[in-house]
Amino acid sequence: MKNKFLLFLSIGVLSFASCKKTLDVQNDNQPDFKKVYASGDDVYNVASGLFNAYYSGTQSFSGMTMFMATSSDNVSCSWGNQAMRDMSWEPRREWNNAPNYPYQATTKYAFDKMYSVINTASNVIKAMNGGVKIGVNGADDNLVKAYSRFCMGISYGVLALNFDKAFIVDEKTTIPGAKLSDAKPYKVVADAAVGYLNEAIALSASSFSIPSTWMGTAGPVSNTTLRAMANAYIARILSNTPRNATELAAVNWAAVKTAADAGITADFNVVNDGYNRWYAEAGDYLTYPGWGVTDMYVVNKLDPNIAPHWKDDATFPTPLRSTNANADKRLDTDFAYVPSNWLQAVRGYYHWSIYRHKRYDDIYALGEGPLPEFMKAENDLYRAEARAYTSDLAGAAAIINAGTRKTRGGLPDVAADLAAIRAAIHAERHIELYVTGAGLQFYEMRKRDLLQAGTPLHWPVPAKTQETLAETLPFYTFGGPNRLDGVNTSNKGWR
Repeated sequence: MKNKFLLFLSIGVLSFASCKKTLDVQNDNQPDFKKVYASGDDVYNVASGLFNAYYSGTQSFSGMTMFMATSSDNVSCSWGNQAMRDMSWEPRREWNNAPNYPYQATTKYAFDKMYSVINTASNVIKAMNGGVKIGVNGADDNLVKAYSRFCMGISYGVLALNFDKAFIVDEKTTIPGAKLSDAKPYKVVADAAVGYLNEAIALSASSFSIPSTWMGTAGPVSNTTLRAMANAYIARILSNTPRNATELAAVNWAAVKTAADAGITADFNVVNDGYNRWYAEAGDYLTYPGWGVTDMYVVNKLDPNIAPHWKDDATFPTPLRSTNANADKRLDTDFAYVPSNWLQAVRGYYHWSIYRHKRYDDIYALGEGPLPEFMKAENDLYRAEARAYTSDLAGAAAIINAGTRKTRGGLPDVAADLAAIRAAIHAERHIELYVTGAGLQFYEMRKRDLLQAGTPLHWPVPAKTQETLAETLPFYTFGGPNRLDGVNTSNKGWR
Protein backbone atom coordinates (compact mmCIF):
# COMPACT_ATOMS: atom_id res chain seq x y z
CA MET A 1 0.00 0.00 0.00
CA LYS A 2 1.19 3.54 -0.67
CA ASN A 3 3.05 5.33 2.08
CA LYS A 4 3.01 9.07 1.44
CA PHE A 5 5.70 9.57 4.07
CA LEU A 6 8.21 7.99 1.68
CA LEU A 7 8.20 11.09 -0.50
CA PHE A 8 11.42 12.56 0.82
CA LEU A 9 13.13 9.43 2.04
CA SER A 10 15.84 7.30 0.52
CA ILE A 11 14.41 3.82 0.46
CA GLY A 12 16.62 0.78 1.00
CA VAL A 13 15.72 -2.76 0.08
CA LEU A 14 16.90 -6.09 1.38
CA SER A 15 19.72 -7.73 -0.54
CA PHE A 16 19.18 -11.10 -2.15
CA ALA A 17 21.52 -14.07 -2.23
CA SER A 18 25.01 -13.54 -3.60
CA CYS A 19 25.60 -13.73 -7.33
CA LYS A 20 27.69 -16.87 -7.01
CA LYS A 21 24.77 -18.64 -5.38
CA THR A 22 22.20 -17.43 -7.87
CA LEU A 23 24.37 -18.41 -10.82
CA ASP A 24 24.82 -22.03 -9.75
CA VAL A 25 21.87 -24.27 -10.51
CA GLN A 26 21.72 -26.60 -7.53
CA ASN A 27 23.31 -30.02 -7.90
CA ASP A 28 20.68 -32.76 -7.84
CA ASN A 29 22.82 -34.70 -5.36
CA GLN A 30 22.37 -32.00 -2.74
CA PRO A 31 19.90 -32.88 0.04
CA ASP A 32 18.06 -29.56 -0.36
CA PHE A 33 17.43 -30.20 -4.04
CA LYS A 34 16.11 -33.68 -3.38
CA LYS A 35 13.89 -32.37 -0.61
CA VAL A 36 12.41 -29.41 -2.47
CA TYR A 37 12.03 -31.14 -5.84
CA ALA A 38 11.26 -34.65 -4.58
CA SER A 39 7.84 -35.26 -6.06
CA GLY A 40 5.57 -34.07 -8.83
CA ASP A 41 3.47 -32.12 -6.36
CA ASP A 42 6.58 -30.44 -4.94
CA VAL A 43 7.83 -29.42 -8.38
CA TYR A 44 4.36 -28.23 -9.42
CA ASN A 45 4.10 -26.02 -6.33
CA VAL A 46 7.59 -24.56 -6.77
CA ALA A 47 6.90 -23.76 -10.43
CA SER A 48 3.66 -21.96 -9.54
CA GLY A 49 5.50 -18.89 -8.21
CA LEU A 50 7.76 -18.20 -11.20
CA PHE A 51 5.69 -15.56 -12.98
CA ASN A 52 4.90 -13.79 -9.73
CA ALA A 53 8.65 -13.43 -9.07
CA TYR A 54 9.11 -12.01 -12.57
CA TYR A 55 6.16 -9.64 -12.07
CA SER A 56 7.47 -8.28 -8.78
CA GLY A 57 10.94 -7.96 -10.31
CA THR A 58 9.59 -5.64 -13.00
CA GLN A 59 6.65 -3.97 -11.26
CA SER A 60 7.91 -3.46 -7.70
CA PHE A 61 8.83 -0.10 -6.18
CA SER A 62 12.20 -1.69 -5.38
CA GLY A 63 13.40 -2.19 -8.94
CA MET A 64 14.45 -0.18 -11.99
CA THR A 65 11.10 0.70 -13.54
CA MET A 66 10.67 4.08 -11.88
CA PHE A 67 14.03 5.55 -12.82
CA MET A 68 13.80 4.13 -16.34
CA ALA A 69 10.53 6.05 -16.72
CA THR A 70 12.09 9.34 -15.64
CA SER A 71 15.32 8.89 -17.62
CA SER A 72 13.28 8.35 -20.79
CA ASP A 73 11.24 11.59 -20.42
CA ASN A 74 8.02 9.63 -20.16
CA VAL A 75 7.33 10.40 -16.50
CA SER A 76 8.79 13.29 -14.55
CA CYS A 77 9.55 13.12 -10.84
CA SER A 78 12.28 14.87 -8.87
CA TRP A 79 11.88 12.90 -5.65
CA GLY A 80 15.06 11.04 -4.89
CA ASN A 81 13.38 7.69 -4.34
CA GLN A 82 14.69 4.80 -6.41
CA ALA A 83 17.13 7.04 -8.31
CA MET A 84 14.31 8.86 -10.11
CA ARG A 85 16.01 12.21 -9.61
CA ASP A 86 19.55 10.92 -10.18
CA MET A 87 18.55 9.47 -13.55
CA SER A 88 16.68 12.57 -14.72
CA TRP A 89 19.10 15.39 -13.98
CA GLU A 90 19.55 17.85 -16.81
CA PRO A 91 22.26 17.55 -17.97
CA ARG A 92 22.40 13.81 -17.27
CA ARG A 93 24.85 12.30 -14.81
CA GLU A 94 26.57 8.93 -14.63
CA TRP A 95 25.04 5.93 -12.90
CA ASN A 96 26.66 5.63 -9.49
CA ASN A 97 27.68 1.98 -9.42
CA ALA A 98 29.26 2.03 -5.97
CA PRO A 99 28.27 -0.48 -3.26
CA ASN A 100 27.40 2.34 -0.85
CA TYR A 101 25.20 4.31 -3.28
CA PRO A 102 21.77 4.68 -1.61
CA TYR A 103 19.97 3.33 -4.68
CA GLN A 104 22.39 0.60 -5.72
CA ALA A 105 19.75 -1.93 -4.65
CA THR A 106 17.45 -0.96 -7.54
CA THR A 107 19.54 -2.68 -10.20
CA LYS A 108 20.51 -5.46 -7.79
CA TYR A 109 16.86 -6.17 -7.03
CA ALA A 110 15.97 -6.49 -10.72
CA PHE A 111 19.09 -8.54 -11.50
CA ASP A 112 18.53 -10.94 -8.61
CA LYS A 113 14.80 -11.31 -9.19
CA MET A 114 15.40 -12.41 -12.75
CA TYR A 115 17.98 -14.95 -11.60
CA SER A 116 15.65 -16.23 -8.90
CA VAL A 117 13.20 -17.07 -11.70
CA ILE A 118 15.90 -18.54 -13.94
CA ASN A 119 17.45 -20.62 -11.17
CA THR A 120 14.12 -22.01 -9.94
CA ALA A 121 12.85 -22.74 -13.46
CA SER A 122 16.12 -24.52 -14.25
CA ASN A 123 15.78 -26.67 -11.15
CA VAL A 124 12.19 -27.52 -12.04
CA ILE A 125 13.27 -28.75 -15.46
CA LYS A 126 16.31 -30.53 -14.00
CA ALA A 127 14.04 -32.45 -11.65
CA MET A 128 11.70 -33.38 -14.50
CA ASN A 129 14.59 -34.46 -16.70
CA GLY A 130 15.68 -36.59 -13.77
CA GLY A 131 12.43 -38.52 -13.82
CA VAL A 132 9.95 -36.51 -11.75
CA LYS A 133 6.50 -36.62 -13.33
CA ILE A 134 3.87 -33.94 -12.91
CA GLY A 135 0.28 -35.14 -12.66
CA VAL A 136 -1.05 -38.60 -13.35
CA ASN A 137 1.44 -40.36 -15.64
CA GLY A 138 3.06 -37.00 -16.43
CA ALA A 139 -0.16 -35.40 -17.68
CA ASP A 140 1.06 -31.93 -16.65
CA ASP A 141 4.67 -32.29 -17.78
CA ASN A 142 4.28 -30.06 -20.84
CA LEU A 143 2.36 -27.45 -18.85
CA VAL A 144 5.14 -27.09 -16.28
CA LYS A 145 7.98 -27.28 -18.80
CA ALA A 146 6.41 -24.77 -21.19
CA TYR A 147 5.57 -22.37 -18.38
CA SER A 148 9.07 -22.71 -16.86
CA ARG A 149 10.77 -22.07 -20.20
CA PHE A 150 8.45 -19.11 -20.78
CA CYS A 151 9.39 -17.58 -17.43
CA MET A 152 13.10 -18.19 -18.11
CA GLY A 153 12.79 -16.53 -21.51
CA ILE A 154 11.08 -13.38 -20.32
CA SER A 155 13.52 -13.08 -17.39
CA TYR A 156 16.54 -13.34 -19.68
CA GLY A 157 14.74 -10.80 -21.84
CA VAL A 158 14.76 -8.28 -18.99
CA LEU A 159 18.46 -8.90 -18.38
CA ALA A 160 19.22 -8.40 -22.08
CA LEU A 161 17.16 -5.22 -22.31
CA ASN A 162 18.38 -3.58 -19.10
CA PHE A 163 22.01 -4.63 -18.59
CA ASP A 164 25.12 -4.56 -20.75
CA LYS A 165 25.85 -8.20 -19.91
CA ALA A 166 24.59 -11.12 -17.87
CA PHE A 167 25.36 -14.74 -17.05
CA ILE A 168 23.67 -17.55 -18.97
CA VAL A 169 22.83 -20.57 -16.83
CA ASP A 170 20.21 -23.29 -16.93
CA GLU A 171 19.72 -26.91 -15.86
CA LYS A 172 22.69 -27.98 -18.00
CA THR A 173 25.00 -25.01 -17.62
CA THR A 174 26.36 -23.66 -14.34
CA ILE A 175 29.18 -21.25 -13.50
CA PRO A 176 30.80 -22.33 -10.21
CA GLY A 177 32.94 -19.52 -8.82
CA ALA A 178 31.64 -17.12 -11.45
CA LYS A 179 33.74 -14.13 -12.53
CA LEU A 180 32.62 -10.99 -14.30
CA SER A 181 34.42 -12.18 -17.43
CA ASP A 182 31.96 -15.11 -17.57
CA ALA A 183 29.08 -12.73 -18.33
CA LYS A 184 27.84 -12.60 -21.93
CA PRO A 185 27.03 -9.44 -23.94
CA TYR A 186 23.39 -8.35 -24.08
CA LYS A 187 22.92 -9.55 -27.68
CA VAL A 188 23.93 -13.07 -26.67
CA VAL A 189 21.60 -12.89 -23.67
CA ALA A 190 18.78 -11.73 -25.95
CA ASP A 191 19.41 -14.70 -28.23
CA ALA A 192 19.22 -17.02 -25.22
CA ALA A 193 15.94 -15.41 -24.15
CA VAL A 194 14.42 -15.97 -27.58
CA GLY A 195 15.69 -19.56 -27.56
CA TYR A 196 13.93 -20.37 -24.28
CA LEU A 197 10.74 -18.71 -25.50
CA ASN A 198 10.84 -20.76 -28.68
CA GLU A 199 11.11 -23.87 -26.52
CA ALA A 200 8.02 -22.71 -24.64
CA ILE A 201 6.22 -22.26 -27.96
CA ALA A 202 7.13 -25.79 -29.09
CA LEU A 203 6.02 -27.25 -25.76
CA SER A 204 2.72 -25.38 -26.03
CA ALA A 205 1.62 -27.41 -29.02
CA SER A 206 -0.31 -29.77 -26.76
CA SER A 207 -3.36 -28.67 -24.79
CA PHE A 208 -3.02 -27.56 -21.18
CA SER A 209 -4.43 -24.98 -18.80
CA ILE A 210 -2.27 -22.91 -16.42
CA PRO A 211 -4.04 -22.09 -13.13
CA SER A 212 -5.06 -18.43 -12.83
CA THR A 213 -3.13 -18.11 -9.54
CA TRP A 214 0.12 -18.79 -11.37
CA MET A 215 -0.11 -15.69 -13.57
CA GLY A 216 -2.52 -13.48 -11.64
CA THR A 217 -5.17 -13.73 -14.34
CA ALA A 218 -8.96 -13.68 -14.15
CA GLY A 219 -9.13 -17.24 -15.45
CA PRO A 220 -6.87 -20.12 -16.48
CA VAL A 221 -4.27 -19.47 -19.18
CA SER A 222 -4.50 -21.88 -22.11
CA ASN A 223 -1.58 -23.31 -24.01
CA THR A 224 -2.58 -21.18 -27.01
CA THR A 225 -2.51 -18.00 -24.93
CA LEU A 226 0.90 -18.90 -23.49
CA ARG A 227 2.15 -19.53 -27.02
CA ALA A 228 0.83 -16.15 -28.15
CA MET A 229 2.41 -14.48 -25.12
CA ALA A 230 5.77 -16.11 -25.84
CA ASN A 231 5.64 -14.82 -29.42
CA ALA A 232 4.72 -11.34 -28.24
CA TYR A 233 7.66 -11.31 -25.82
CA ILE A 234 9.99 -12.43 -28.60
CA ALA A 235 8.81 -9.45 -30.65
CA ARG A 236 9.37 -7.18 -27.62
CA ILE A 237 12.91 -8.44 -27.08
CA LEU A 238 13.98 -8.36 -30.74
CA SER A 239 12.52 -4.92 -31.34
CA ASN A 240 13.88 -3.33 -28.17
CA THR A 241 17.37 -4.82 -27.80
CA PRO A 242 19.06 -2.16 -30.02
CA ARG A 243 21.09 0.40 -28.11
CA ASN A 244 21.11 2.96 -30.92
CA ALA A 245 19.74 3.70 -34.37
CA THR A 246 22.52 1.76 -36.07
CA GLU A 247 21.58 -1.41 -34.21
CA LEU A 248 17.92 -0.66 -34.87
CA ALA A 249 18.57 -0.83 -38.60
CA ALA A 250 20.18 -4.25 -38.17
CA VAL A 251 17.21 -5.89 -36.41
CA ASN A 252 15.83 -9.03 -38.03
CA TRP A 253 12.48 -7.45 -38.78
CA ALA A 254 11.22 -10.52 -40.60
CA ALA A 255 11.61 -12.43 -37.33
CA VAL A 256 9.82 -9.64 -35.44
CA LYS A 257 6.96 -9.78 -37.93
CA THR A 258 6.64 -13.56 -37.63
CA ALA A 259 6.59 -13.41 -33.83
CA ALA A 260 4.26 -10.41 -33.55
CA ASP A 261 1.82 -11.83 -36.08
CA ALA A 262 1.60 -14.92 -33.87
CA GLY A 263 1.36 -12.79 -30.74
CA ILE A 264 -1.52 -11.77 -28.52
CA THR A 265 -4.84 -10.52 -29.90
CA ALA A 266 -6.17 -9.21 -26.58
CA ASP A 267 -4.63 -7.44 -23.59
CA PHE A 268 -2.90 -9.75 -21.13
CA ASN A 269 -4.01 -8.40 -17.76
CA VAL A 270 -2.80 -9.20 -14.27
CA VAL A 271 -5.53 -8.82 -11.66
CA ASN A 272 -4.06 -6.83 -8.79
CA ASP A 273 -5.22 -8.18 -5.44
CA GLY A 274 -5.10 -5.35 -2.94
CA TYR A 275 -1.34 -4.90 -2.54
CA ASN A 276 -0.86 -8.58 -1.80
CA ARG A 277 0.81 -10.93 -4.34
CA TRP A 278 -0.04 -8.95 -7.45
CA TYR A 279 0.61 -5.23 -7.29
CA ALA A 280 1.87 -2.98 -10.10
CA GLU A 281 3.53 -0.81 -7.50
CA ALA A 282 5.91 1.15 -9.72
CA GLY A 283 3.09 2.27 -12.00
CA ASP A 284 1.09 3.35 -8.96
CA TYR A 285 3.84 5.63 -7.70
CA LEU A 286 4.62 6.96 -11.17
CA THR A 287 1.05 8.23 -11.51
CA TYR A 288 -0.06 8.93 -7.93
CA PRO A 289 -0.76 12.59 -7.04
CA GLY A 290 2.25 13.97 -5.22
CA TRP A 291 4.60 11.65 -7.10
CA GLY A 292 5.04 11.35 -10.85
CA VAL A 293 3.66 13.70 -13.48
CA THR A 294 3.51 13.19 -17.22
CA ASP A 295 6.64 14.57 -18.81
CA MET A 296 6.00 17.56 -21.05
CA TYR A 297 7.62 15.56 -23.86
CA VAL A 298 4.55 13.29 -23.77
CA VAL A 299 2.10 16.16 -23.27
CA ASN A 300 3.44 17.63 -26.50
CA LYS A 301 2.70 14.32 -28.27
CA LEU A 302 -0.90 14.63 -27.09
CA ASP A 303 -1.18 18.30 -28.05
CA PRO A 304 1.59 19.66 -30.32
CA ASN A 305 0.56 23.22 -29.38
CA ILE A 306 2.08 22.69 -25.91
CA ALA A 307 5.84 23.03 -25.51
CA PRO A 308 7.69 19.70 -25.06
CA HIS A 309 9.96 21.01 -22.31
CA TRP A 310 9.52 23.22 -19.24
CA LYS A 311 12.42 25.64 -19.34
CA ASP A 312 14.50 25.63 -16.17
CA ASP A 313 13.73 29.24 -15.46
CA ALA A 314 11.43 30.82 -12.88
CA THR A 315 10.21 33.31 -15.50
CA PHE A 316 9.11 30.57 -17.92
CA PRO A 317 5.33 31.01 -18.32
CA THR A 318 3.25 28.10 -17.06
CA PRO A 319 1.67 26.41 -20.10
CA LEU A 320 -2.10 26.66 -20.27
CA ARG A 321 -4.44 23.71 -20.17
CA SER A 322 -5.05 22.32 -23.66
CA THR A 323 -7.98 23.79 -25.57
CA ASN A 324 -6.90 22.26 -28.87
CA ALA A 325 -9.92 20.58 -30.47
CA ASN A 326 -7.54 18.51 -32.60
CA ALA A 327 -5.55 17.18 -29.66
CA ASP A 328 -5.42 13.47 -28.91
CA LYS A 329 -8.69 12.58 -27.13
CA ARG A 330 -6.74 10.63 -24.51
CA LEU A 331 -5.49 13.90 -23.09
CA ASP A 332 -8.90 14.06 -21.40
CA THR A 333 -9.69 10.36 -20.93
CA ASP A 334 -6.29 9.13 -19.72
CA PHE A 335 -4.66 12.25 -18.29
CA ALA A 336 -5.66 14.87 -15.74
CA TYR A 337 -4.77 18.55 -15.71
CA VAL A 338 -2.51 19.57 -12.80
CA PRO A 339 -3.24 23.17 -11.82
CA SER A 340 -0.18 23.50 -9.55
CA ASN A 341 3.09 21.62 -9.25
CA TRP A 342 4.05 19.56 -6.21
CA LEU A 343 7.68 19.08 -7.28
CA GLN A 344 10.26 21.41 -5.76
CA ALA A 345 11.47 24.24 -7.98
CA VAL A 346 14.94 24.06 -6.43
CA ARG A 347 15.34 20.62 -8.01
CA GLY A 348 14.69 21.96 -11.48
CA TYR A 349 11.69 23.51 -13.17
CA TYR A 350 12.32 21.09 -16.02
CA HIS A 351 10.63 18.42 -13.89
CA TRP A 352 7.34 20.31 -13.87
CA SER A 353 4.26 19.46 -15.91
CA ILE A 354 0.60 20.41 -16.26
CA TYR A 355 -0.71 16.82 -16.60
CA ARG A 356 -0.57 13.49 -14.81
CA HIS A 357 -1.77 10.03 -15.88
CA LYS A 358 -5.16 8.99 -14.48
CA ARG A 359 -6.25 6.04 -16.63
CA TYR A 360 -5.80 3.45 -13.89
CA ASP A 361 -6.66 5.59 -10.86
CA ASP A 362 -9.69 3.51 -9.89
CA ILE A 363 -7.62 0.34 -9.81
CA TYR A 364 -4.66 1.87 -7.99
CA ALA A 365 -6.97 3.36 -5.36
CA LEU A 366 -7.41 -0.02 -3.65
CA GLY A 367 -4.80 -1.96 -5.59
CA GLU A 368 -7.56 -4.14 -7.00
CA GLY A 369 -8.46 -4.95 -10.58
CA PRO A 370 -6.97 -5.87 -13.97
CA LEU A 371 -3.91 -3.97 -15.13
CA PRO A 372 -2.28 -4.60 -18.50
CA GLU A 373 1.02 -6.46 -18.35
CA PHE A 374 1.22 -6.78 -22.13
CA MET A 375 -1.26 -4.82 -24.24
CA LYS A 376 -2.60 -5.87 -27.61
CA ALA A 377 -1.65 -2.35 -28.69
CA GLU A 378 1.98 -3.08 -27.87
CA ASN A 379 2.01 -6.20 -30.00
CA ASP A 380 0.19 -4.39 -32.82
CA LEU A 381 2.91 -1.74 -32.81
CA TYR A 382 5.54 -4.45 -33.33
CA ARG A 383 3.45 -5.78 -36.21
CA ALA A 384 3.33 -2.31 -37.74
CA GLU A 385 6.98 -1.54 -37.01
CA ALA A 386 8.17 -4.79 -38.61
CA ARG A 387 6.16 -4.03 -41.76
CA ALA A 388 7.44 -0.47 -41.89
CA TYR A 389 11.05 -1.68 -41.82
CA THR A 390 10.42 -4.38 -44.45
CA SER A 391 8.98 -1.96 -47.01
CA ASP A 392 5.30 -2.74 -46.37
CA LEU A 393 4.29 0.82 -45.55
CA ALA A 394 0.67 0.29 -46.53
CA GLY A 395 0.43 -2.71 -44.22
CA ALA A 396 2.03 -0.77 -41.37
CA ALA A 397 -0.32 2.18 -41.84
CA ALA A 398 -3.36 -0.11 -41.94
CA ILE A 399 -2.47 -1.64 -38.57
CA ILE A 400 -1.92 1.76 -36.98
CA ASN A 401 -5.12 3.19 -38.42
CA ALA A 402 -7.12 0.27 -37.01
CA GLY A 403 -5.51 0.70 -33.60
CA THR A 404 -5.69 2.86 -30.50
CA ARG A 405 -4.24 5.95 -32.16
CA LYS A 406 -7.55 6.28 -33.95
CA THR A 407 -10.04 4.28 -31.85
CA ARG A 408 -9.05 5.96 -28.59
CA GLY A 409 -7.07 9.00 -29.68
CA GLY A 410 -9.49 10.09 -32.38
CA LEU A 411 -6.62 11.07 -34.66
CA PRO A 412 -6.75 11.06 -38.47
CA ASP A 413 -5.31 8.21 -40.48
CA VAL A 414 -1.55 8.08 -40.76
CA ALA A 415 -0.20 8.06 -44.30
CA ALA A 416 1.77 5.15 -45.77
CA ASP A 417 4.94 7.13 -45.23
CA LEU A 418 7.90 5.84 -43.19
CA ALA A 419 8.49 9.05 -41.23
CA ALA A 420 4.79 9.43 -40.40
CA ILE A 421 4.51 5.78 -39.36
CA ARG A 422 7.58 5.98 -37.13
CA ALA A 423 6.22 9.15 -35.49
CA ALA A 424 2.84 7.50 -34.87
CA ILE A 425 4.44 4.39 -33.33
CA HIS A 426 6.64 6.57 -31.16
CA ALA A 427 3.71 8.57 -29.83
CA GLU A 428 1.60 5.46 -29.17
CA ARG A 429 4.36 3.91 -27.09
CA HIS A 430 4.47 7.00 -24.90
CA ILE A 431 0.71 7.47 -24.64
CA GLU A 432 -1.19 4.19 -24.96
CA LEU A 433 1.48 2.03 -23.29
CA TYR A 434 1.99 4.41 -20.35
CA VAL A 435 2.99 2.42 -17.20
CA THR A 436 2.59 -0.94 -18.94
CA GLY A 437 5.41 -3.31 -19.86
CA ALA A 438 8.18 -1.92 -17.63
CA GLY A 439 10.82 0.06 -19.55
CA LEU A 440 9.04 0.27 -22.90
CA GLN A 441 9.45 4.03 -23.32
CA PHE A 442 13.12 3.82 -22.35
CA TYR A 443 13.75 1.17 -25.00
CA GLU A 444 11.87 3.22 -27.60
CA MET A 445 13.89 6.37 -26.87
CA ARG A 446 17.13 4.41 -26.75
CA LYS A 447 16.87 2.71 -30.13
CA ARG A 448 15.83 5.99 -31.78
CA ASP A 449 18.84 7.91 -30.36
CA LEU A 450 16.40 10.10 -28.41
CA LEU A 451 17.59 9.62 -24.82
CA GLN A 452 19.15 12.84 -23.59
CA ALA A 453 22.92 12.90 -23.98
CA GLY A 454 24.63 11.35 -20.98
CA THR A 455 21.83 8.88 -20.24
CA PRO A 456 23.08 5.30 -19.80
CA LEU A 457 21.96 3.11 -22.68
CA HIS A 458 21.95 0.18 -20.27
CA TRP A 459 23.18 -0.51 -16.78
CA PRO A 460 26.29 -2.30 -15.56
CA VAL A 461 26.30 -5.49 -13.54
CA PRO A 462 25.18 -4.25 -10.09
CA ALA A 463 27.79 -3.03 -7.62
CA LYS A 464 27.01 -5.59 -4.94
CA THR A 465 27.25 -8.37 -7.52
CA GLN A 466 30.60 -7.06 -8.74
CA GLU A 467 31.70 -6.92 -5.11
CA THR A 468 30.71 -10.56 -4.65
CA LEU A 469 32.64 -11.44 -7.79
CA ALA A 470 35.76 -9.89 -6.21
CA GLU A 471 36.03 -7.04 -8.71
CA THR A 472 38.10 -4.08 -7.60
CA LEU A 473 36.80 -0.57 -7.05
CA PRO A 474 35.84 1.61 -8.79
CA PHE A 475 33.34 -0.63 -10.56
CA TYR A 476 32.63 0.06 -14.21
CA THR A 477 29.59 2.14 -15.04
CA PHE A 478 27.88 4.18 -17.76
CA GLY A 479 26.33 7.60 -18.25
CA GLY A 480 27.40 11.17 -17.67
CA PRO A 481 29.15 13.82 -19.79
CA ASN A 482 32.47 11.97 -20.02
CA ARG A 483 31.19 8.78 -21.66
CA LEU A 484 29.27 10.02 -24.70
CA ASP A 485 30.12 7.09 -26.96
CA GLY A 486 26.68 6.25 -28.34
CA VAL A 487 27.34 2.61 -27.46
CA ASN A 488 26.92 2.50 -23.69
CA THR A 489 25.92 6.11 -23.11
CA SER A 490 23.69 8.32 -25.23
CA ASN A 491 25.63 10.90 -27.25
CA LYS A 492 22.65 12.48 -29.00
CA GLY A 493 19.14 12.95 -27.65
CA TRP A 494 15.92 14.68 -28.59
CA ARG A 495 17.10 17.96 -27.04
